[in-house]
Amino acid sequence: MEIVAVRGAISVATDSDERSAMVGAIENLLRSLVKENNISPERIVSIQFTQTSDLIHMNAAAALRIAFPDYSAVPLFCSQEPEIIGMLPRTVRVLITWYGEGPSIPVYLGDAAVLRPDLQDHS
Repeated sequence: MEIVAVRGAISVATDSDERSAMVGAIENLLRSLVKENNISPERIVSIQFTQTSDLIHMNAAAALRIAFPDYSAVPLFCSQEPEIIGMLPRTVRVLITWYGEGPSIPVYLGDAAVLRPDLQDHS
């Protein structure tokens, strides 16, 4: 086994309940990354999140703890994205590092898919 890392991102829906929207988005993103990359919680070294400054009601790491209680031993970290003119709003990015086999498969969901057009199916 080697240390492998994968990136991903998701847009968080505009919702009257941003907390629920954040938990749902993080659950969707993590499930997709775990499935695509065959990741199990006990092999994860750490998960790092960034979120845009317009997401103010919940930290993405806290949302993961709600969505996946079995990840309680996984070290998590979340920080705010730097504000860049023209940046994609309401976006959470993630970097997962784990012991496994590469190559990794990135996952970009919702409006965040525009961040990696090279991953889109062009058939």
